[in-house]
Amino acid sequence: MNQAHYDVIVIGAGFSGLTAARELGEVGKRVLVLEARDRIGGSTWYRTDLLGGIGLEMGGTWIVPQQTHVWSEVERYGVPIQDSVLPDRMTWSAGGKVLDTLLPCTPAEYGELEHAVRQLLAAGERLDCTRPLSEQDLADLDVPIEQWADDVGMKGNARELLISWFCGCANAHESIGSALDIIRWCASMDNSLWGMVQASVLGYTFTDGTRSLADAIRADLTDLAGELRLSSPVRRVVQDPAGVMVTYDGGTATAERVLVTVPIGVLKDIDWEPALPADKLAASHENHAGQGQKVWALARNVPDDISGYGWGTSFDYVGAMHESPEGTVLVCFAPEHDRVDASDLSDVQRAVREYCPDAVVVDAATHDWVHDEFSYGTWATFRAGQFAKYERALARPEGRIHFTGSHTASRWRAFIDGAIESGKRGASEILDAASVHEEEGAA
Repeated sequence: MNQAHYDVIVIGAGFSGLTAARELGEVGKRVLVLEARDRIGGSTWYRTDLLGGIGLEMGGTWIVPQQTHVWSEVERYGVPIQDSVLPDRMTWSAGGKVLDTLLPCTPAEYGELEHAVRQLLAAGERLDCTRPLSEQDLADLDVPIEQWADDVGMKGNARELLISWFCGCANAHESIGSALDIIRWCASMDNSLWGMVQASVLGYTFTDGTRSLADAIRADLTDLAGELRLSSPVRRVVQDPAGVMVTYDGGTATAERVLVTVPIGVLKDIDWEPALPADKLAASHENHAGQGQKVWALARNVPDDISGYGWGTSFDYVGAMHESPEGTVLVCFAPEHDRVDASDLSDVQRAVREYCPDAVVVDAATHDWVHDEFSYGTWATFRAGQFAKYERALARPEGRIHFTGSHTASRWRAFIDGAIESGKRGASEILDAASVHEEEGAA
């Protein structure tokens, strides 16, 4: 077996791992990045081999200026981005019935809609997104989405819309996803309702796909003599006082320290010696709440600027993203992975017609992140109650092994920005630990 020694081994080449490896390489550390997939990017994946060659983001898509970590990377590399084109109006679908009202309810229900918005903004004002949420007396918000809506007295279509929107943001069922995790989106956008919508589906996108930024960071890593090995899933990590040995498909390597960036549900699949603490393993076995779908559909007979929210519908959101000679390219979200059969065009069409009754779906594409052995889910929205149990535990170092990933970020958990933030934190954490170790050795 081919074995070599490094200062740091980084497990995972998503934005967290790539950023950390670059940061470490810039200060002269010898770094090896091991990626299980045959590509970089992790939970982002830009593809041009589907729907007639149109560029599709199978994972993460939107960014906003308030996401300062990813925004600074875009500016650093000069990666082209473009703002979303705003629709002329929203489309509301109640159980498949398209409403003809300006707002998602009748004038008689405007008071209930105002109440729902007030409750969201009031909750958002309580959050300090620069600090762990588990330390802020927010247990009444860390409850299932539907419970929070009921606890604050939401009613009617306003209740159904807010629940559906939260589920769309969480990509999770209303009985499972934590309301706190989605309220954090609003708080992170300076407690702006419109800002929350922008961060959700109407922000900036990468002109040449998320891979344009990932490739730029990777090029820097290569220039710094960092090594990247694809198709190299890690199987075993053994730590002792002298260092860490990592076994992966293709060989073994040793390092002074290891940075782990894999998704929560993947931690349990690696053989750890000594074993991971019970809280980390419990979090991995529970996994996060993001167990839904992102489906791309190519459709005719739909408005080219549709932006539709629905409740009691198969998709929570359907929005136009691109135009092609064959039709309009729609991005669609559902909070459960099996709501729509993306391999069956008739089923995708049925779901799209809940927003556009005359739609004809001619093609569709998706990636099953939920059953992907290197993901086990979409973006990492916490389940209700998981903040208190696991927020600090998942980011806690274990000896020479450090843990990052977007699920460990503070302000923008589960976003590209959060992945980059966590990568920078992990690199800094490793450098600080190495410095302390060197000082102790000198003494």
